[in-house]
Amino acid sequence: MRSPTAGLFLGLIITLAAVVAYSWYTTQQIAGLRALQNNIADRNRKDSLQLLRIQNDLNSVALAMRDMLDNDEPYPLTAWSAQFQRIRSDLDTALEVEEELAPTHRTPEQRQYLQQSLAQFWDAVDRTFALAQNGKPDEARNQIRLTLQARQAALSTAVARLLVQNNASEEQANLQIRQIYDRVQRQVYLFLGATLAAILLTAFI
Repeated sequence: MRSPTAGLFLGLIITLAAVVAYSWYTTQQIAGLRALQNNIADRNRKDSLQLLRIQNDLNSVALAMRDMLDNDEPYPLTAWSAQFQRIRSDLDTALEVEEELAPTHRTPEQRQYLQQSLAQFWDAVDRTFALAQNGKPDEARNQIRLTLQARQAALSTAVARLLVQNNASEEQANLQIRQIYDRVQRQVYLFLGATLAAILLTAFI
């Protein structure tokens, strides 16, 4: 009778080769999945939180300007300067963090536009408070109506667009992650089928 050693040895080699190949494939897929989650999904989520922080600060600026224009309070316009300074400090911090977290699809032009728009806005704010401090409250309020409110609205729109882009990018990343999971699941079934077939084949050799 023929010894089964050769068949068993061949089956062992085939099984080990299949295990090594599948382990390498799974490792590559997991590494790609981890990079996708870290570089796109998690980064977009953190960046969106900073954009929401910036948007909240811009909304606070809009409310402060509305109060300055209503003129219902018995305070001079310069009384709001401390509030604007606090918002400016928080905005600067949020913008610095956001620039570090900005996703790769963000263009340099978008970053430059946001930075320049904020710089122009705060220059206009400084001019407004300078007018108020020099005893020209009416001119300062005109500056708010004609310049500050328009610049604040443009900034809010720009931040809203960036949030929409982040959401779209996050949805795309989630789709890619699901596709990777589905692909790995299919490969698991193929691997099990191939391994069982190899074992059965060698059993009859």
